Amino acid sequence: MILSMRETIVMLSYTEEGSMSMTEELATVGTAGASALITAMTTDGWRGVRAWVGRWLGRGHAEEETRHLVLFDRDRERLLAAPGEEGDWAQRLVAAWAVRLQDVADMDQEAAKELLDWVNRWRAENPNVKLRGAVVRQNAKASGRARITQVGGNQTFAPPERS
Repeated sequence: MILSMRETIVMLSYTEEGSMSMTEELATVGTAGASALITAMTTDGWRGVRAWVGRWLGRGHAEEETRHLVLFDRDRERLLAAPGEEGDWAQRLVAAWAVRLQDVADMDQEAAKELLDWVNRWRAENPNVKLRGAVVRQNAKASGRARITQVGGNQTFAPPERS
């Protein structure tokens, strides 16, 4: 018997004022950051975005920063090389980078706030740019007395309790 199966569609949703609650924002900051990152790959301001997010991901480690810059360049080339498939590629890239960014944000609340501040600043500086959303599918199955808890990209599996 399946106890839990869930599909979640994660899209950026903002109130009329352009903001979300702090808790919601921090929980989805990876997706918000990834959407801004991938959207920026096709704009004139790409170099500045690339540098800032690279530094943010590097967290003071030059090798990590360089590794991420190489990945940005690779992903930007893929995005720009797929004219008819740009939307599909963008969606895949947003989903992939959302996980990477959220992992850092989940481990360091200060980093999460920095990313959130950057996303809000980037949105304010680029009001006419439409952010790309991501579809994230989460499926989980449990049987017997097992439990599954899903929150964002994290899954916790608990084996059934023995009687």
